[in-house]
Amino acid sequence: MIDMLMRQPRNVRPLRTALYLRCYPFDPTGMECQRDALERLAQRHGLPAPFEYLDNGRRSGGRLPRLECLVRDIEQGWIDRVLIPGPFVFALDDSEAEAVTRRLRQLGCRVIELPGGKGSPTAAAVA
Repeated sequence: MIDMLMRQPRNVRPLRTALYLRCYPFDPTGMECQRDALERLAQRHGLPAPFEYLDNGRRSGGRLPRLECLVRDIEQGWIDRVLIPGPFVFALDDSEAEAVTRRLRQLGCRVIELPGGKGSPTAAAVA
């Protein structure tokens, strides 16, 4: 084990994965279903178990404290992958959702969506 650690390049950072979910109105069942799907997605991609950032019960047009925290953590280098069911979790308006997605990518974060997650929240929950 020590030999293996000694051979790893020091500049290789482990992947730090997060998932982000927002649901309005508050929906613990729907949130759990999407969380499970994103955790399976992480496993399929060989990613570590994701840290969770949940804004359950929050409107997309209002303050999203856990999204703000996620952005800060990305800026500080704590997170480099974010799993989402689709961009709608950031905002219901497509241009606003794309702006958030673009911002995360500009910070060096890879945004990974559930297959079929580009549509409505219902489509993502089924995927």
